[in-house]
Amino acid sequence: MMRSAEQTPAAGTLSPVRLATALRLLLLVMALWLCQMVAAAAQSEGSGGPLLDRLTPEVVEAVFPGITRVELVEDDGPAAAAAYAGEEMAGYIFSTLDVLRAPGYSSTPFDVVAGVGLDGRVTGAVVLFHREPYLMNDERRTGQLVTFLHALEGLESRLGATGGLEPGFVAGATISARAMRNAVLEGAGMVLGYRTEMVVVTEPTIDTINFKPMSADELTDMGALARARITNADLAAAMEQAGLGDYLPEIPTVGGPNDLYADIVFGYANPPKIGRNGVTAETFDQLVNGTPEGTMAIYAGSLGGVFDHRGARFNNLSAGLLLERISVEQGGKTFRLHKPDVIFSRGKIADLLLLPPDAQFDPMAPWTAQIYASARLPDGSLRQFQLADLDYSLPPEMILMPPPVLAPAWAEPWIEGWPEIAILVVALSVLTAILVFQGQLTRRRKLHLWVRNGFLLFTLVWIGWIAGAQLSIVHVINYIKAPFSDLGFAFYLAEPLIVILSIYTAVSLVLLGRGVFCGWLCPFGALQELLAKVARALKLPQWNPSETLQRQLWWGKYASLALILVLVFVAPDLSSIAQEIEPFKTAITAMFARALPYVIYAVILLGIGLFTERAFCRFLCPLGATLAVLDRLHLIEMLKRRPECGNPCHLCERSCPVRAIEKSGKIVMAECFQCLDCQVEYYDDHRCPPLSKIRKQLEKAKRGPAPARPAVVARKAA
Repeated sequence: MMRSAEQTPAAGTLSPVRLATALRLLLLVMALWLCQMVAAAAQSEGSGGPLLDRLTPEVVEAVFPGITRVELVEDDGPAAAAAYAGEEMAGYIFSTLDVLRAPGYSSTPFDVVAGVGLDGRVTGAVVLFHREPYLMNDERRTGQLVTFLHALEGLESRLGATGGLEPGFVAGATISARAMRNAVLEGAGMVLGYRTEMVVVTEPTIDTINFKPMSADELTDMGALARARITNADLAAAMEQAGLGDYLPEIPTVGGPNDLYADIVFGYANPPKIGRNGVTAETFDQLVNGTPEGTMAIYAGSLGGVFDHRGARFNNLSAGLLLERISVEQGGKTFRLHKPDVIFSRGKIADLLLLPPDAQFDPMAPWTAQIYASARLPDGSLRQFQLADLDYSLPPEMILMPPPVLAPAWAEPWIEGWPEIAILVVALSVLTAILVFQGQLTRRRKLHLWVRNGFLLFTLVWIGWIAGAQLSIVHVINYIKAPFSDLGFAFYLAEPLIVILSIYTAVSLVLLGRGVFCGWLCPFGALQELLAKVARALKLPQWNPSETLQRQLWWGKYASLALILVLVFVAPDLSSIAQEIEPFKTAITAMFARALPYVIYAVILLGIGLFTERAFCRFLCPLGATLAVLDRLHLIEMLKRRPECGNPCHLCERSCPVRAIEKSGKIVMAECFQCLDCQVEYYDDHRCPPLSKIRKQLEKAKRGPAPARPAVVARKAA
């Protein structure tokens, strides 16, 4: 039987009381936002100070080892300091605060100083300042962050570069870690790209800009050169295969079978790392500046042996000036080279073989170089045979790739965390079914007990300790501040599990009240309740305040909420300390791996809860206060009551573990945790007096009227 219309507004209606409450809440939020805007305007934009003042010797050594001095760069680019090793410039040092002013989970931008070498690699990173709520006052996570930032060394200076540690390494502070990593990589790319010849491409492009001195062995090892080292034995095998084994080669061998006959390399010459390292600087300059635009060249070099790729006939007009010892083939098309197609090097047998722009040669597709030799026949003529062929593909290091199309920053944790998201969605679906079918569930006392304890255990272990999805007053504050901190909509999506829990909590709060989250989805609340059950099983004494005293104690959580909100806007540094009123970070996300004072505080709260169930939730929790204030707007009353509740029956009142039922029988929904214990009593026809009375009447009716007793007739004595 539902509560009477005088007691409870109809579901789905908004009474004048609720309307007034909604207006008060709206005014409160507007006032808080106004305070935030004033505080933001008052905050110093240059809180980090001059860059050189922050670059202490210890910081410089950490972010760019081996640097002897730094000088501020005076240009219009992103703020940076040039880093020198002796007299040679090695790269730049910059601050994410100066370059990007990127925030993490806090709306206050952090300051990470990092270095980037001229080779485009990050050299190191350290954090100088932050107000990240899940890192402050947490030595374990701070140590993880230091390790995480150190692992950025060697990464490419571009957003989206792979390598290093995953942000999840900083357990419980992945948003902060991810934001710092992205700021370092993006900032390094901006600082270096502005001051170097970094080419921005929109499609795969041959790298014709960057140069680094490299040997033939180094280029061969990376695949930039295809190399044929041919011994005298290899020559004999090639001649035998060509059916010329009985003849002598045109170029006679020297030494034994294992001695070198030829050492020839081929590669695509246009990248300076290949062409300029293979020929002289003068020869390469002729390719770059002395040929039509779009001219492509193959590098061919002979590094040793008695046989080279040139031969001598390319000087003979009768032979058509052909370099008969080499050819290039790609896609079924063969390119034969002639003397006018060659830029010869002085002092070495290394040449650039020119291909015209209309040659339909694709340098990024595989091609093959063939090497030919000749055998001398008895009549003095020569017969050509294939000595070797070399397959070649331009290595990725010689190709400039366009910046990858990155998913939005907020999408990364959603993609990476899909298994956890799926588990949470299933769990919330189960909870929804529990709430919808609570009538059927609470008619079975033992089933309710198992379902309740099982879900609380899941909330504590998986949601809390494994997934670290403890909703906190920190999230509420950040959600309030975000619209005035230029964080954008993506800020709200950065924590998938928290986002899903927040949405579910908001919807359930409007529909049913604050108890859905506090009673079923809060890991710290679950820990308190499970410990309280153990305490009762051990027959520890239990204490609950009187109704009058309890109403006074309830104000404690509102006082803690007010304190935090005031400090957030007038003293942000102190607010991070005040937020430690919640022991969630210690007991749940850090699993008690924190400094001793925080652990002692959390243990004391849990100890009190052994004797007064959910004492922290009821009397001190600022998040609970926030939800309790908003609870006054809930629309649906699903907890059933009878006219007898409170007068004369007090069974549900006594069975409520948090004393959220008044003596009048009314449930104070702002203090109710939706544990459904009262509903178990409501449906128990052996304990609920009205139901018990009805059950006994039905049983009596089923037995029928009592049989009539036989009449006793007194007989007179004879």
